[in-house]
Amino acid sequence: MDENLGQLPGTGEADFAYLLVQLGAHLAQEFAERLVPLGLEPRHAGTLFRLAASEGLSQQAIGDLIGLNPTRMVFLVDELEQLGLVERRKNPADRRSYALYLTGEGRDKLREMRESTIKHQDELGASLTAAERVQLTSLLRRLAAEQGITQHSLPGMPSRKPSASGRHPNSGPTA
Repeated sequence: MDENLGQLPGTGEADFAYLLVQLGAHLAQEFAERLVPLGLEPRHAGTLFRLAASEGLSQQAIGDLIGLNPTRMVFLVDELEQLGLVERRKNPADRRSYALYLTGEGRDKLREMRESTIKHQDELGASLTAAERVQLTSLLRRLAAEQGITQHSLPGMPSRKPSASGRHPNSGPTA
């Protein structure tokens, strides 16, 4: 008889994956709740953070960067534009496309989100020393990189981890 069958997931000495799933789900829910007073959803927040770091790129380039297909990116940018947080401008480098920019209201909302996320992180890491926070961050970055998750990836989006064929799951057909 297998003695581990009755063991609860996450209770083993090195059983970290289940704990990461539990913690991730819990933190995602808390983060979503923190965004409600700001009138945002996590996907809006993630896109605004990435847009602030890549302002002026085309809508397609930012969609590629965060791993969204063009149709989903259009809908997401439409929502952010309706909220008054993002604006599309004609792309001077390519008149057939639009470049994305934060509006003044978008910048204000970004500041509010940053304050909220810092507070959230401080509450979460209250039991850790500064050195432990740095170590945990380093270890999580390594695990994320091994899974093809970059700093540009939106939570919940497929990773850019190559498949067995060596192609990324979001890449189009090969020629």
